Amino acid sequence: MEEKWWHSEETDRAATDDSGSDMNEEPLRPPPDKDFTTGRKSVISVIVVSLVLGSPAVIFGGAGFSLMAFSIRNPNHEDGGLEGVCFGIPFVLIGLLCILILLSGLSKKRLRVQHSVDRLIFESTFLGRVNYFKERPLSEAAYLQYTKTQYQSTDGDGNSTTSTRRTYIVHGHSSEEGEWEISIEDLILQSGDHRRKAREIADAIGIDFRW
Repeated sequence: MEEKWWHSEETDRAATDDSGSDMNEEPLRPPPDKDFTTGRKSVISVIVVSLVLGSPAVIFGGAGFSLMAFSIRNPNHEDGGLEGVCFGIPFVLIGLLCILILLSGLSKKRLRVQHSVDRLIFESTFLGRVNYFKERPLSEAAYLQYTKTQYQSTDGDGNSTTSTRRTYIVHGHSSEEGEWEISIEDLILQSGDHRRKAREIADAIGIDFRW
């Protein structure tokens, strides 16, 4: 039986498409690399934060260390000995806490999303020096999780105080090391629209944003 002309045309077209299929397939380009950083702080804000947190750090830390040093050097004094050391420790801890908050408030946060080298890097720098650094393979990232937690405390007079903590954590999984996390709330919470920034970061990484 003679082959119909339209059957012949479809066969020729299919053969042409198959023969050039390898040439038409181009390798997929990876998404572009992106950097997310906190904005620069003004000189006034740096001075205010330094005075507000730096002064208590010096006062409490200095008082605690002085009390502990006096107690150690004069163990037989009525204000010395183990009791003086015990009273000095809380002051030292308060001073250290103020220093940590000061460093965190004045540090610059940066998240590098590098598809070209399969790297996800979060770092914190203070005065140009890195004080925190965490790096994971970008391909291991699974999702960005937002969590809001409220804490309630009551003082001796019965007054209750409620505090709220918000976290943004990139979750991932490694076949060798298991689950891993990178907390990036210090970067996101300094932006105007937290959820919008979180979605932007999740899209840049190529993962879901869960909240």
